[in-house]
Amino acid sequence: MTIEAICHKSLALDPEGRGIKKSAILENPDAHAYYQEHSTSYQAAKKRNRKTSSSSAPDPQPLRIDPNRNVDRARLRYLHMTKGEIVERLLTVEQAYAEVGQQLAQLQFELIEIQQRLKEDAKQG
Repeated sequence: MTIEAICHKSLALDPEGRGIKKSAILENPDAHAYYQEHSTSYQAAKKRNRKTSSSSAPDPQPLRIDPNRNVDRARLRYLHMTKGEIVERLLTVEQAYAEVGQQLAQLQFELIEIQQRLKEDAKQG
């Protein structure tokens, strides 16, 4: 239930047709506290805000992206994220990409060293 829905319903229920104004709920501490406690839409928004504030912490799990994932579902998931969540996700992906690049370079150098050792062993043996 939103504050707007309460105000709209109160207009229909009030015999004088005046109803309750949004500012009356927001400015009355008791009414506002009651609304916050019982409103599912307020609770959902509060949970969403709590998620975004903790999203700045690094993810404990490494990125696992299935190359065969449903791209349309991923796109929808990104469209439902806040700008801050998308920025954090992008930074995480960029960091992971940089780390993978370094790992690849190190593996390539190790492969070259192994190939050189094998050539030397083949010449000696």
